[in-house]
Amino acid sequence: MASNSPYAEFRTGWPTLLSVTVGSAVGVTALLFYSLGSFTGSLNAEFGWSRAQVSSSFLYTTIVLALMAAPLGWMLDRFGPRRVALVSVPGLTITLLLLGRFDGNLTTFHLLFGLAGLLGAGTTSVVYTKALNSRFFAKRGMALGISLAGLGVAALVLPAFVTTIVQPYGWRAGFLALAGLSLLVIPFVFFGFKTDPASPHAPLQNVGATRREALRSRTFWMLLAGFLLVGGSVPAIIPHLVPLLTDAGMAPQAAAGIAGLVGLGVILGRLCIGALVDRFHAPFIAAPLFLLTAAGCLLLLWGGASMAPVAAFMVGLSFGAEADLIAFFCGNYFGLKSYGFIYGLIYAAFSVAISIGPIWAGAFFDRTGSYDGALITVAVLLAAGSGIVLLLPREQAFARNRDMAELPETVRATTQA
Repeated sequence: MASNSPYAEFRTGWPTLLSVTVGSAVGVTALLFYSLGSFTGSLNAEFGWSRAQVSSSFLYTTIVLALMAAPLGWMLDRFGPRRVALVSVPGLTITLLLLGRFDGNLTTFHLLFGLAGLLGAGTTSVVYTKALNSRFFAKRGMALGISLAGLGVAALVLPAFVTTIVQPYGWRAGFLALAGLSLLVIPFVFFGFKTDPASPHAPLQNVGATRREALRSRTFWMLLAGFLLVGGSVPAIIPHLVPLLTDAGMAPQAAAGIAGLVGLGVILGRLCIGALVDRFHAPFIAAPLFLLTAAGCLLLLWGGASMAPVAAFMVGLSFGAEADLIAFFCGNYFGLKSYGFIYGLIYAAFSVAISIGPIWAGAFFDRTGSYDGALITVAVLLAAGSGIVLLLPREQAFARNRDMAELPETVRATTQA
């Protein structure tokens, strides 16, 4: 690749790209969220907990993640992604080991999920996307799409992987397996997140919106509202796909396999959307994608188990794009100066919406014995969220002229590409 080619960023940035991809697959959000549905039946059989009670476990993780958003963003902007991640990964592993040794009441179980959010906060996309946005500018969307496809791998593999372990060995063994997976990222973070002070992009760390400018911006609140609606919709269904399909008469292993197709949609969605937002106005890509996922939910409602594979794939397409779209919008609209703080706040609200979704979907089932109302609600929320995203501006440059004037001409050209 020629040095002046936008793709030249991949030549120097691939270690960071690979590290973020692995980290996305084995972070706290991926490991706990995508596997939760595979634990539901065993936890219900042993403790008598309802589906809503089991689904609510992840809420405690995301409540803590939301509370950690501001301090995590401050630590990220001050100490950098590498140090934060190297401290947080072992913390997540310890929590998963404790879950594997759990033998108590529901409150203690929920508190352990909250502890995972506290100790594992540095394994979320808040940290990983900061590392990637610092390395990629002209092809930021493509890089985010590739890296966060790691979440798609988790969605594709974890339901079947955890079910395979839980059925013969019990749910405790499943959490111990997740603890082992969480450690895979450590060597990647150690070697792939090293900073290069001589990099021509290093000065861009100090360019962008201040915290006050971002919070006073209409764009910030539109992003927050739009992704709050999207976060409360699609993820509401995913943890219930396995029990939804088993209720329809499928064997647990077959249901887990279909649920894994969400991961395939996640992977393709991230790769395609990442490439498209580098070329076109991002809201014009995001909004139709959310509507396509709404159609997938209605297809699951009207088509039943026979259409489940197609519907699961369509649901995954949207779920494969939210986190990297938030990162793309934050990086492009607000720059990197206060990226950790800005992205952290939006991601916190998004995460809370994600955790609440499975609870109200489970409550729909507990009250009515059906997921029909939940599927319709998800479709409505997605339509509303896509409408807000379409109203986002084409451009919002917060970088001050005096900041940009200090950058090399080649770097300014790259950021404008």
